[in-house]
Amino acid sequence: WDCGLACVQMILQWSRDNNIEDQQQISENDEEIKSSSNLEDLGRIEKVWMIEFVATESIWTIDLVILLQHILHGTTRISNNNKIDTIRENCEGECSLGCQQHNYPHLLNAFTFPPSSSLSYLFCSTKFGVDESYNNLGYYKDAFSLDELRVKNLFDIAQKQNLPLVETSHLTLEVLVDVASREGIVAIVLLDNRVLRNNPSDTSSYSGHYVVLCGISSDEKDINYARINSPEECNARHNFCMVVKNPGSWKQVEYVTPSMFEKAWRAKGTDEDVIFLAKNKL
Repeated sequence: WDCGLACVQMILQWSRDNNIEDQQQISENDEEIKSSSNLEDLGRIEKVWMIEFVATESIWTIDLVILLQHILHGTTRISNNNKIDTIRENCEGECSLGCQQHNYPHLLNAFTFPPSSSLSYLFCSTKFGVDESYNNLGYYKDAFSLDELRVKNLFDIAQKQNLPLVETSHLTLEVLVDVASREGIVAIVLLDNRVLRNNPSDTSSYSGHYVVLCGISSDEKDINYARINSPEECNARHNFCMVVKNPGSWKQVEYVTPSMFEKAWRAKGTDEDVIFLAKNKL
């Protein structure tokens, strides 16, 4: 189960929870969705559907952007010839989801949003395309030749369709913190997992990993916890820490010092990719 797709699934759950809170009422379908068995079905169907949608095991951030665009607007999908198709999910022909949507048709609707959905996103990166030097990084090397053309095509298509993308030479940590600290905004961030895990025995050159930056904490307990996980920064004086949902961790949330987070975010291989997601329009 890919960490990037897991982060998208976290975003879907976050959005559903927020939508229910805002509406202050739960429809009959919402009640059915919230039952434990249906939540399990929904999670399983989401996983299968997203895996088939991206149609690659080597997921780049632009794959997540195209996936989010389709989920939020139901209009953007990449066909086999790398063109965006305008479609809606249906069950015609052989059903690859085990026909669960026939039993629970509202489950698929639970993670496809109407065009009027207020959930929005913005993708920021230092590079739109592929850095050819990444071919030397073990993390990318095995699939690089196939990924290079595919990813370039996806960026070309996304730009032609005017999807919300911003190429920036340097997004400051202060800006990232400012945006992530606002109510109703989270971010999917690509980090180097070697730095995040602070594992000296890991000799790999890079290990890409997506997390959800779900807030900024100024609570002293959280800050101290972040420092414990980063021994070399025990004497550093930060008045806040990053609150992260990590699909690779059993913990509900993790606390990371700003300097460690920034180091992992700016590592070679990440392109400093960030997808901001807001409950209201960005």
